Amino acid sequence: MALFDPYGDPSRALRIALGALLLVAVVATAGAFAADPESAAPSPVAYDDVVELGLSSETDALMAGSARVPRTQVFYSQLQYVVGYNGVESFAATLGDGRTERQFGYPIAAYVETFDDARPGTTETGLFESTFAGEWTPAAEAVYVVGSDARSPAGETVVPFRTREAAEAFAADHGGRAVDWEAVRSRSYDTDSAATVRSMAPERWDAADERIAAAERRADRPVSVVVGEDAPTVEAAVAAAPANTTVVVPPGTYEETLTVNESVTIAGEGARISGDGEGSVITVRAPDVALTGLSVDGSGGQTRDPEAAREGREDGEVWDTNIQLGYGHGDAGIRAIDAPGLVVDDVTVEANASGLLLREGSHAAIRDLRVDGADEWQDGFMGIAGMQSRVTVTDSRFEGGRDGIYLHRADGSVVRNSTFADNRYGTHLMYTGDALLADNAFRNELFAGITVMTRPSGNAIVGNDVRNSSAGVQASGTRAYIGYNTLVGNELGFSTSSRGSLYERNVAADNELGARATTVVPSSRVVANDFVGNGEHATAGAGALRVWADGDRGNYWEGANVGTHQPGERAYRPTSPVDGALHRHVAAVAVRESPAVALLDRLRGTVPGARSGSIIDPAPATAPYSPDRLDAALDPGAGPVHADWRAELDERSGGGDEDAAMNARDRNATGGGIDPRATRAGPATRPISATRAGQATRPTSATRAGPATRPTSAATEGPGDA
Repeated sequence: MALFDPYGDPSRALRIALGALLLVAVVATAGAFAADPESAAPSPVAYDDVVELGLSSETDALMAGSARVPRTQVFYSQLQYVVGYNGVESFAATLGDGRTERQFGYPIAAYVETFDDARPGTTETGLFESTFAGEWTPAAEAVYVVGSDARSPAGETVVPFRTREAAEAFAADHGGRAVDWEAVRSRSYDTDSAATVRSMAPERWDAADERIAAAERRADRPVSVVVGEDAPTVEAAVAAAPANTTVVVPPGTYEETLTVNESVTIAGEGARISGDGEGSVITVRAPDVALTGLSVDGSGGQTRDPEAAREGREDGEVWDTNIQLGYGHGDAGIRAIDAPGLVVDDVTVEANASGLLLREGSHAAIRDLRVDGADEWQDGFMGIAGMQSRVTVTDSRFEGGRDGIYLHRADGSVVRNSTFADNRYGTHLMYTGDALLADNAFRNELFAGITVMTRPSGNAIVGNDVRNSSAGVQASGTRAYIGYNTLVGNELGFSTSSRGSLYERNVAADNELGARATTVVPSSRVVANDFVGNGEHATAGAGALRVWADGDRGNYWEGANVGTHQPGERAYRPTSPVDGALHRHVAAVAVRESPAVALLDRLRGTVPGARSGSIIDPAPATAPYSPDRLDAALDPGAGPVHADWRAELDERSGGGDEDAAMNARDRNATGGGIDPRATRAGPATRPISATRAGQATRPTSATRAGPATRPTSAATEGPGDA
């Protein structure tokens, strides 16, 4: 039976698509002759005008004060934006990867920040620092110190200088040696990467196990006071209990509020503590307090303290501090202030504002917590609000309210095996890095299941199941690992908003849109994902061509392998009107094989006009990577579907030669860190312009005054990647 009828009448949509393709071919052909080459390479621009890749130093708490990451800015032949790399080594890694040139063109000019007159040195913790910003010098003319004791939060950093004398002086004080640009390109570097984050995800899970076990031990204390026998109220019992003992609260309802100032365990046996509708019900102000077996209700409804936020603004505090002052000073069922070591186990909170509010280093281990929030998210607040407080959450449920869990500067947090439903955001991270969000289930989230904003670093989002929500996973930042997630029935499965990151083994099925490339400069890898049954598999905004593959490993796209070609032999373009329709309209194959489309295929990637908003997978897989999980995800009677990702990652880490080769590729995501075991390919096909006056050609869209306006991703509050 034929796959299509070449004499049949294709749908009106396909006729329109063919007409659009013919128009694009004509425009693209004309655009090939539109460039107006100049003899001089472009001059450097203000760094605020570049699109940044590499380390996200500006939001890293370690990079306060005079600490810096040496920067690079690069003009590419077929990209209208100037690309800025935080870390010279980040740019060096792109020159041999084979993908950057295909997406951006070749580098026609590159400048590095040199520090001859900037009093360079290192901080007490070894971070590179300088009193002043550096000056821009052509990369090929600079001298670099490698192997010194200067570091960045991602690892080793290369320090550039204009003169060899300045470089050798720095090396004399801080170790290392002075080398030229070619030597920098040929080196490998001991820096972090998205694949490092992948390898650390099982370790973070194990660390969470240890935290929960330690919390159990802290909570297990001898009984000293029983409410109703030794003291008339819970508040009186807590005041009477010696430190490191347990207050037992028998079944019943206790209408009171209390403050805990000693390291005690409050153990309920079906007890309910009910506040008077004003303020917080339980306030903890001591370390190592444990709350178990309680139900809590009756807090006030104030979601933030406007006076605290106002004071912050008057003091000139930055935006995120205002958020902490506002969000961290509302009412809660349980509020902890400067109370590290908090244990919350088998607790239910009916929340008028926040369920659990943590601030000022109130690191907490939380198990079997249930927070029932407001039916309308505007009427409530967070299930858990963690402000500068690391949380370890397991086996919990958050339903209703604003955000199930909101974390702000809560690095190292773990949220796992928990359920979220009918929130605005399920889990919402701001300025929070090195976290693990794993094996959670999200349902009917108004804005998104998982959202990560304000450019953090090193987060692992693994094994989650998000359905019937506006978006599955939207994560900004750098060096993120987004893998093994199951995203079904959402408006959007996932967006590739994080820079230098790795998106793999995700199942995007039956979404209106499977994935969206949200940033103008791609630097992440999207590989080994399964796209099935989506209205559109993927779309991309303005920017360079996105290559979603890793060598001969692509993604599985339903419909990519239909037609006259052998499976896997023809590249698939989900953003093409024709390719994008293959899984919905079999007749699209007739259009795909037409001469007009063949011409457009040859033009794609050769002129800037044929690149904008495009994704290509040059090696589409012939079968799903996760068939069992895909089948389970599409079963209407199935519950949450989670991959056995810990076992798979452990197996891959210790696998044979094929696994080792795959892992080596995975560790070298463009724009991310560089694995020390990686080897560098030879020089780029075209050398970087050595001087500003050297002969170079650039497209007319590049300007000396700066690049075009930097678009941002509305969903993630800042440019991400891929």
